[in-house]
Amino acid sequence: MTSYNQIQSYIQQRQFQAAHHALVARINTNANDHHAYALLAELNIALGNLSKALKIYDKCLSLFPCAFYSLSAAKLALFTQAPLVAKRYILHLLGNTQLSGSEHDTLANILLRLNQYTGAGWHFSHAYTRSPHCPEIALNYAMHLKMSGELAQARTLLASLVQANPSNAKCQLAYSELTPVELASTRIAQLATEITAQTTPLALQRLHHALALEYEKQENYPKAWQSFVASKQAVSAEVSYSSKQMTGYFQALGKLLDKPIDFAPEQTLAPVFIIGLPRSGTSLMEQILAQLSLQPLGETSVLPQALRFSRDYDSNIQYISHAYKEANAIGQYRLFTAQSFAGAQRFIDKQPFHFFFIDLLAKAFPRAKFVVMKRDRTDTCIANFRQLYQTNSPFHGYSYRMQDIQAMYDNTYAFLQDAAQKHPTQIKFVNYESLVEMPQAVMKEVCQFLELDWQDNALHFYKQGYYSATASKMQIRQPLNNASVGKYRNVYPI
Repeated sequence: MTSYNQIQSYIQQRQFQAAHHALVARINTNANDHHAYALLAELNIALGNLSKALKIYDKCLSLFPCAFYSLSAAKLALFTQAPLVAKRYILHLLGNTQLSGSEHDTLANILLRLNQYTGAGWHFSHAYTRSPHCPEIALNYAMHLKMSGELAQARTLLASLVQANPSNAKCQLAYSELTPVELASTRIAQLATEITAQTTPLALQRLHHALALEYEKQENYPKAWQSFVASKQAVSAEVSYSSKQMTGYFQALGKLLDKPIDFAPEQTLAPVFIIGLPRSGTSLMEQILAQLSLQPLGETSVLPQALRFSRDYDSNIQYISHAYKEANAIGQYRLFTAQSFAGAQRFIDKQPFHFFFIDLLAKAFPRAKFVVMKRDRTDTCIANFRQLYQTNSPFHGYSYRMQDIQAMYDNTYAFLQDAAQKHPTQIKFVNYESLVEMPQAVMKEVCQFLELDWQDNALHFYKQGYYSATASKMQIRQPLNNASVGKYRNVYPI
């Protein structure tokens, strides 16, 4: 009988036929061999048969219910863009103190993907308590501390992790986001040394970005810009993006403005969508509105996943067009929000890229309101170039070349202006610069649009300690200010 280790080796070496024969032999000998079924799931994942693999994990759980199989199934469900399915696999594990450090950490990361921040934080803490010497768990805990606003604790932990393993580029980047200006010279020397020793694109991307942040602290903007460019170039070969396809996608969205939906709209739900290009002030608006009795849902991925959104914008056109004909995608979103808020009709959804689906959402939810954040073009474009986004993100492919960012800005707001003419009672534009200069006046207008009562203490949002996994996690810890207005406008070569 072939051993489990040998079968695992077959899968890793892509000897799939040998692995399959060995697994069938084991299962024929013992129909209750859950280890064999788990390996069969891994084999199907390697072959790309993800739906079949998920069914096999169900078989594993029926034979031997355990956290490992539940977490494996949940991760696969997320990968196959089925967040509601993922949620079903992990519900019984929430708050379980018997999990191992690794299981707590895996569960916390799944919850983070599901925007379940309180639960994620609880399990990150327990993971670190159980396994404080595991570098990956310690790093995830440090990131959790940063997202929770516990910056001093995060800085201390990251300093120890960088000292223990200076080649860990992810640690280096997270640490540079928190280090004071006094350490910039030392950090620049350390990062330069690590860059010369690295060869992997992702590590170089992070190290160059960290180096750029350190140069900015010294106000050495030419060196900072060179490092930001090097960070983008390190992974540019791995990023597939077509500005021409994106422009075609916006043109298709424009044509859909005149297309009705072929299913009954949802008349009870009245969500508040905060949209706009990243770094335009969406997180700031979310935090202020969250003080006014509206629960924040965070940056949801349910609808983009239901629409199979990717960087293949030709395919995106087909999927979004189909969504006007049947209610499956909207139904998945409705079910997810119902489970998240126990039937609440009003809440905040701050997924900036929902602007791609604004017309579909406006027609499917006629009581929905959309707050469109718009910031100065140059400031927005620089901010997006300065931001390190995940290379596998379906949204951020535009962010690696300045000309693509500028085209994205122009296409986005031109389309949103057209959408606002189509849905004038549902869409309101808010200028970021006006918001930070005249917050009370602007927010009173927003509240009138949303039919909310304004409260002056909503501007004290920074005192609330909200969990934030967004790029604005540092800014929302500060009082409202105009420090970002034109900050890099005259120092970077745009």
